[in-house]
Amino acid sequence: GDNALARFDKTRNAKGGTKVADLREQMQRTMQGHAAVFRNSKSLAEGVQKMHKLWSGLEDVAVADRSLIWNSDLVEALELDNLMGNAMTTMVSAEARKESRGAQAHDDYPDRDDHEWMKHTISYCNAKGEVKLEYRDVKMQTLTNEVSVFPPKKRVY
Repeated sequence: GDNALARFDKTRNAKGGTKVADLREQMQRTMQGHAAVFRNSKSLAEGVQKMHKLWSGLEDVAVADRSLIWNSDLVEALELDNLMGNAMTTMVSAEARKESRGAQAHDDYPDRDDHEWMKHTISYCNAKGEVKLEYRDVKMQTLTNEVSVFPPKKRVY
């Protein structure tokens, strides 16, 4: 409750010098350039650094419209805040995963590593953009006998 309202008020009254659209575009370009399906360690590391720099730009965002009705300026600023958290956790999680799997074709780690990486990544991003990663094993059994287990297999592009 209180945290959500404080975030809302802070965003609504933001008087920085950076346009929301400009910061969003920089974030989008960083994600497209450094976290696309085809990745390598260097581009991911650069992407993490760029995302940290962009994160600091959230403190300098400008919201011109202070109204509470039909305020697309405010909505876009709140959306950017959410997108930045998702982008940051995606980039850091991708950099940590040393294999190719699913939507990550990692040039430096072209093979799947089921022994080490058959697990879910759980990520937490705090207000400073710091990401904490945890992992949870993938359960390879179904809850009923009505469906069979779908065995993992290599995805080819």
